[in-house]
Amino acid sequence: MMRKMKWLAGGLLLLLAGLGLLLMTTPLGARLRASPAVGAAYAAQMACAGVFVTERDLPQVIAEDILPIDPLLSHARISLDRAKSLVTASLFGLAERTALFRPGLGCTLVGAGGIPALLRQAEGFQPLQGRVRPELWPAGDAAAVSEGPALTSALDAAMAGQQGVEGRALIIVHNGHLVAERYGPGFGPDRRFLGWSMSKSVTAALIGTQIAKGKLALDQPAPVAGWRAETDPRHAITLHQLLTMTSGLQFNETYIPGDDATTMLYERDDMGGFAAELPLLHPPGEDWAYSSGTANILSKILFDSAGGSLASTYALAQTQFFEPAGMTSAIFEPDGSGVPVGSSNLYMTARDWARFGLLYLNDGLLGAQRILPESWTLATRQPAHTKDGKGLAYDLQFWLNSDGEAGHPLRMPHCPGDLYMAEGHNGQYVAIIPSANTVIVRLGWDTGNTFFDADRHFAALLAALKTGE
Repeated sequence: MMRKMKWLAGGLLLLLAGLGLLLMTTPLGARLRASPAVGAAYAAQMACAGVFVTERDLPQVIAEDILPIDPLLSHARISLDRAKSLVTASLFGLAERTALFRPGLGCTLVGAGGIPALLRQAEGFQPLQGRVRPELWPAGDAAAVSEGPALTSALDAAMAGQQGVEGRALIIVHNGHLVAERYGPGFGPDRRFLGWSMSKSVTAALIGTQIAKGKLALDQPAPVAGWRAETDPRHAITLHQLLTMTSGLQFNETYIPGDDATTMLYERDDMGGFAAELPLLHPPGEDWAYSSGTANILSKILFDSAGGSLASTYALAQTQFFEPAGMTSAIFEPDGSGVPVGSSNLYMTARDWARFGLLYLNDGLLGAQRILPESWTLATRQPAHTKDGKGLAYDLQFWLNSDGEAGHPLRMPHCPGDLYMAEGHNGQYVAIIPSANTVIVRLGWDTGNTFFDADRHFAALLAALKTGE
């Protein structure tokens, strides 16, 4: 018996040693080590924003926003310090992360510099001033919503809940008027909604304002400090190629702990800097690959062109874009370096997301005031191309319904071919349909294997608008 026990103990030691070696030296080990850190960071970030940005109770945020993402997060211990504007999450006792809320900036994961560094970073920043506007929407907040029976039926179907699909807001703008507005339980016109990757489309718009002022050039090498040497193959990447996702840069968007996306979003203070350090996989312009890293490089370029500080970047975004467009609810969360997380972290009310869509529908104009460069929205609607001439159903950080290639199917076959949209994780859409003079905003939290059928529902909504009933 003693010999067997010694053999068993020795085997266990060898197994533990082998597991330790696995955790230290292999790609699988890197993912296993990253899992608790990523989970704790996600829980802290989302809980903080849920409480302080969307202004909901912590238990509601945990139940509705965090647990449906991954059952393992039920093991996270999440604590709120409202007085200090902090949320801390730990997972399995292996990792702990804290997120700090700063008014007007939302939540940022506390990094290497600690809380004092984040507080210093925000010195000189002035939040957007939300205000009550009695004028008729979009200039103000008064809205004359009017639904006929056909539209009511289509709206009811689009907002109907099902397993894993949760509609939180639905807005339709037709011929410049807000004609329909619906909200799910616990949500309303004053609630902010996370756009996830719709943030990329807004980042592109902000880049457009800098191009209009001559601060940036579309077809020149992208002004990234680490790419300045002409011997660096990334030096040839243009700003336009970043905007069209044809840079050729490596970026793994699988959202498995340890991949490029999760490392960038939950383990790095300087997200754009991390993405810019990655190597080329393809020569610039030759291949298309969706990349949140690219969007954060663009955000870093915006930051540098605006003066290289948090205060100067947000002042530019507010005075050149959000304020004149009437999107005064916008909270664009920065990373630990002070740069807006251009890939993912913009919060606005559903009405302000609709204002964003209307701005594109109206060729960058709000009334007589030009906010986006002339022809910017027209360029956004045209399919980008790789160097070999292949058409893409994507351009300037927007998804298009058609890649422009004859005989190719539409992405949404029941909707008009000229539809294009900002699109985000969990079922976020700002769809712009020029031929119908319509914008459709759908915001939700879809977490299951069943997804919101945007093609079917948007087609039904457009058909109801066309009948006028």
